[in-house]
Amino acid sequence: MKHKGIWILFVLLSCGTGFAQPSPAVSEKGVEMDTLVVTASRTKEALRDVSQNITVFTAADIKNSGAVSITDLLKTAGIQVYSEGAQGYGNDGLVIRGGRSSMHGFDIAGDILVLVDGHRTGSDFLGNIGLESAERIEVIRGPGSVQYGASAMGGVVNVITKKGKSINEGSLEAGFGSFGLRRYKAAVSGMAGKLDYAFAAGYMTQDNYELGNGATYENSDVQDRYHYNLNAGWNFNPVNRLGVLVQGSDINGAGKGEDGTSSYNYYTRQGRDNQMVDLSWEGATDSRSTTWLARYFKGQVNYDLKRFTKTSTTRLPLSENENDFMGSQLQASHDFGMLRAVAGTDWMSYDFDQRQDGSAASATRQNTAQSDFDNIGGFFLGELRLLERQNLILSAGIRYDTFDVSVTAKKISNNITVSRDVDKDSLNPSLGIAFSPVEMLKLRANYARAFKMPLPRQLTGYTLMMSTPFVGNPDLEPETSDNFDVGLDFDWKALFASATYFYSDYSDMIGYERHTADAHYPGNHYWYYNVDSATIQGVEAGLKIDIARYLGGGFKLAPYINWTHLIAFEDGNGYKLANRAEDSLSTGVAFASNDLGLTLNLSVTYYGRQYETDTTSGTSNTISDSLLENVGDAWVADIFFSQRLFSLSKWGQINLKGSLKNIFDEYYAVDEDSWMPGRSFYLGLEYAF
Repeated sequence: MKHKGIWILFVLLSCGTGFAQPSPAVSEKGVEMDTLVVTASRTKEALRDVSQNITVFTAADIKNSGAVSITDLLKTAGIQVYSEGAQGYGNDGLVIRGGRSSMHGFDIAGDILVLVDGHRTGSDFLGNIGLESAERIEVIRGPGSVQYGASAMGGVVNVITKKGKSINEGSLEAGFGSFGLRRYKAAVSGMAGKLDYAFAAGYMTQDNYELGNGATYENSDVQDRYHYNLNAGWNFNPVNRLGVLVQGSDINGAGKGEDGTSSYNYYTRQGRDNQMVDLSWEGATDSRSTTWLARYFKGQVNYDLKRFTKTSTTRLPLSENENDFMGSQLQASHDFGMLRAVAGTDWMSYDFDQRQDGSAASATRQNTAQSDFDNIGGFFLGELRLLERQNLILSAGIRYDTFDVSVTAKKISNNITVSRDVDKDSLNPSLGIAFSPVEMLKLRANYARAFKMPLPRQLTGYTLMMSTPFVGNPDLEPETSDNFDVGLDFDWKALFASATYFYSDYSDMIGYERHTADAHYPGNHYWYYNVDSATIQGVEAGLKIDIARYLGGGFKLAPYINWTHLIAFEDGNGYKLANRAEDSLSTGVAFASNDLGLTLNLSVTYYGRQYETDTTSGTSNTISDSLLENVGDAWVADIFFSQRLFSLSKWGQINLKGSLKNIFDEYYAVDEDSWMPGRSFYLGLEYAF
């Protein structure tokens, strides 16, 4: 099976050979580096001017991919994706440059920041956002703390939602698939006078699925899961828009999969919902040299966990969490010619309410916590264009954040209360250079400092994760990282290639140790402290060829390959960091023809090896790295298609959509205890107009 993946890779990379000679009308100039992006500097600029490595998925890329979820799409870029628990559980996550999104789902808890239309949503779970709502997706590979603040250490994913256009469009889809899968989708968008609107919604349900070895993965079903997105705006003129975004998702009765441990004979079920309303005013002068943005948003993230034994369906409360959040953004930019500047301020406030009841609802394990987390940040970003063609771009940025964190936590059984208020701050700079000696080539280098705030429970809280409580440390400092990368982008005719080397040095990472009774707490407890460091370095490489553009044909045929390799991912003691794949590779080919009404995408993903650190207590206390069995080291092939069945002239068309995933029935997990389905199919009918 391992050799099968190598053969597939060879075939996909060879599929562009043997075609006719290119059309002489094809321009020598590529088109990728002229793509406009907004995430790197919070305002529109050409990819050519950006000093960071940015991955962009356009509307055409999303459509031709056939992907169902955002993580399905991102893995084609050589980004490690994982599901914490079974597929469908809701905890869809990413690893970018060794930084990992949070399994708890709150956006301040992980190393990857997930944005919607450029702002936080209180969560970093990509499963909250339906792919059918996305107009484009931009990914910063590397730090984004100067632009967006805390937790953007490994990368930033910005999902830019659809807006209505002058042509009215819509679709309805219903389908079924393996393991009792049922899926329904609807979308409509357009304009009515000065009002633009775009609405999309999706629903799915699935039974327990089978693994590649034929065994049923118990407790892997999901009762139902839906999401919706409404983006509407009033356009006063072409450069001023008052917008409203209403977005939500809900997961009910999602199983985590079978608990394989002998010490805890439980299954876990999750419910999660995320709701948000966003009001914004985007404007510009007629010349567009000055732009501005004012935004206010508010929402809520809730999730609850319940456990039950394998011999009983009685649900036992484990934890309930509610996060009410609100925030605002104010920013302005001006293009002075040689100099462009962006400045602004962000405000974010979280109100966490948590209750833990323990695995058996034991009174001795019950605790509650109420936390307030307020953050105000100010930033300045500048770009200086030099040389005659303004092809040398020097960029710099700086951001200052203040935090006010307060927690009141209580152990219910003996009425122990911990209550504290802590203030913290963080200052982070960035420097970058982008140089295009010739039209087809960009050389780039970047330095940025990034940070992650301690969580409220780590600073001031009381949490009972096991039989011994974890008590917060108000003297904790933010985790920080210094990040460097150098790379190049080559954009010529129909070929785009990219290569980057990156290095990150993490410090003040938060760990914990066990204490007996002391001034912090009257009994045995764990105490958080800044103890660890880590080094992560690696390479990113990508190649894609738009063969149809090269030939001048009226179709799309585009093979690609994207690869991320971690050269080192070690803590301060030299042991490998857990839950990071050594390699993440994706290759494939996308074909589309309007004449045939066919879209076809074959993709192959390699999930790299992962490690754990084994500790043996005793007189010798042996510590060593070991490979995780059946986690990663797997080639998984998928195929997606859409075929027009009937054209109804001005009334639209009927399409058959489908997929065959894990074609070779690979038995694998993407993360420890996250076993993925074996071979599965999906078929659906879509009416599109």
